[in-house]
Amino acid sequence: MIEYYIITTVLAIVNLFALIVVVDNKKINYYFILLMLIMAISNAGYLAVGLSETVQEAVLATKVSYIGGCFTSPLMILLICSICKYDFGKWFRIGIYAYCLIVYFMVLTIGYNDLYYTEYHLDSLWDSTILVNEYGIGHSMFYLILYGAIIVQMVMLIHSTIKKRSVSRKNLFLLFGLEVMNVSLFFIGRLINADFEVMPALYVFNGWFFLVIHYRLRCYNIEESVAEVLQKNQNNGYIMFDEAFNYVGCNKTAESVFTQLEKCYIDYPIKGISELEDVIKAYPKDNKDNKEYITTVTVGDRHFECRFNRRFYNDKVYGYMLELVEDTYKWKHINYLSDNNTELEQTVRAQNAELIKKQEAIEKIFVQTVTALSEAVDAKDRYTSGHSKRVAEYARMLAKRMGMSEEEQEEIYRAGLLHDIGKIRIPVEIINKAGKLTDEEYNIIKIHPVTGYNILRGIAGNNLIALAAKYHHERYDGRGYPNGLVGETIPLAARILAVADTYDAMTSNRSYRKALPQDVVRAEIEKGKGTQFDPDIAEIMLHVIDEDKDYTMCQGEELTRKILTVDDEPINNKILAHIMKDEPMYELKSVDSGEAELELLKNEVFDLIMLDVNMHGMSGLETLQHIREKYDIPVVIMTADKNLDTASEFAALGCDDFITKPFLPLLIKEVVHNTTERIEI
Repeated sequence: MIEYYIITTVLAIVNLFALIVVVDNKKINYYFILLMLIMAISNAGYLAVGLSETVQEAVLATKVSYIGGCFTSPLMILLICSICKYDFGKWFRIGIYAYCLIVYFMVLTIGYNDLYYTEYHLDSLWDSTILVNEYGIGHSMFYLILYGAIIVQMVMLIHSTIKKRSVSRKNLFLLFGLEVMNVSLFFIGRLINADFEVMPALYVFNGWFFLVIHYRLRCYNIEESVAEVLQKNQNNGYIMFDEAFNYVGCNKTAESVFTQLEKCYIDYPIKGISELEDVIKAYPKDNKDNKEYITTVTVGDRHFECRFNRRFYNDKVYGYMLELVEDTYKWKHINYLSDNNTELEQTVRAQNAELIKKQEAIEKIFVQTVTALSEAVDAKDRYTSGHSKRVAEYARMLAKRMGMSEEEQEEIYRAGLLHDIGKIRIPVEIINKAGKLTDEEYNIIKIHPVTGYNILRGIAGNNLIALAAKYHHERYDGRGYPNGLVGETIPLAARILAVADTYDAMTSNRSYRKALPQDVVRAEIEKGKGTQFDPDIAEIMLHVIDEDKDYTMCQGEELTRKILTVDDEPINNKILAHIMKDEPMYELKSVDSGEAELELLKNEVFDLIMLDVNMHGMSGLETLQHIREKYDIPVVIMTADKNLDTASEFAALGCDDFITKPFLPLLIKEVVHNTTERIEI
């Protein structure tokens, strides 16, 4: 028996870790976590009972084991509600938790009164200790949890099977099987030996079922799948299929096009929608290159472009997404133009204007993407934040003085933003190493230009950017890397970036030193003419330095960022201070009210304010309104409210971001950094 308890306890703990570590953490339903944790604790309680040597030890261990008995069945109800999309409101959940706590409170009274156990004594079953007992009146409430929960669960599963088309039948059958297994094994165990505890084994089996169900649920969230391709786009329709082309779900736009989708069952092939059936049949099943399959479909007088894409999970195909892009207006234009040649020029002009707008939008997105990529590189070392942007600005300035066109200057600027993109592959511990690099570490650093080139060379029409990234560490005398190019064999953009990169490295603050004096910087540039740098470009930079008599191009800003935390619960301010204690560039100061914050702002300047919503006296939102009347300081709201409408209200009042409690340390650090170091486009 002791071996049985040890094995079941270990397996329950393994199940818990498998859920947390192996499964994608972002998508874990917290009911799975609670159930796995409670079952592991309960199995540990059963093991402790079996190892007990005194009545007091056995009673205490029994109280631990009852955690599972009191809470797993009610939590199963809430899990089924979540999976089957039932929403009975918060009072339903509060009622369930309250009842379970009352029953468990009676369990905790064992040894103090006769409410739950009237009598008990130690006995043995094979090699383990058991606690033999007589039940009190309070135990009848436990039976209501046990049997009542089973009845409620079965009713919900039966109702979902009959009424809810949007719930996976495979998941429902798994839950049915779980219920039948639990009931059957429980009563079989009682019939074989009333003293044998079958629950530890049941908890292990339940854990396996939960892992399978949770793994399957990843395919059924249409919102998340669509978001991987594109942020919510209400103009386009999306239909999801599993790997066998069974229907998984759709958004409302697709449902408005094919109204019959309301009658389609999850996990079954689409029937009765001939247009979709034809598209699915035409999809090349041997599409080994994973290329996007594009076709068209007509529904009534509406025309759609259908884009079929495979969806991947851990590098394996788990389904397909069909995107419906309406192009009815194109068909109407074609028909209209064929019958009305006199209006052809006006239509063409209108289309050209629309094309120009789209090209401008694409250009804007490209610039935003380039900037975001440069920020991603700089984020690996928070003490060189903004390096890529400054290098880009210096490079554009040099290109302008060299007489390049505005288009060429813009290309040089973008090359500057992305020149260090290859550092994404370099380990953070090497980039941020305070001391001298070893030969091996320096060789790893030398990889980043080649990595950057391979990342960027796929950008159509922008080979200059890729070549600049690859060769910006080449030296004019041929002693650079990665290829040891000499003189003007080095691309011009790379020679410009070499000067701009070195200048910024010397004129900006670092965690280990301040910006170098201007005369030292000038001497280094002069020294590098014809050896490290193209002499003509270096000479232009020397002219720039000579013109900058007040050294305005020195990046003299302080690395420290001052943050003010405002919360009337002192423990929350202490938690934030503890989270940020290993981030020396941030200096935290705290107050406990909105009034105290506004008074402090009269005399001190802060880079960020972290503001609690619910405070005594002046609320967080009132405080935010007062801040926005006088100050342009980034504000991050802290709240326990996870309602999307609340987030919209915060944004309307001028909030830059918001964080929900309880605090997640990594998230706190990321929000603080991104808010204080944001690059405006």
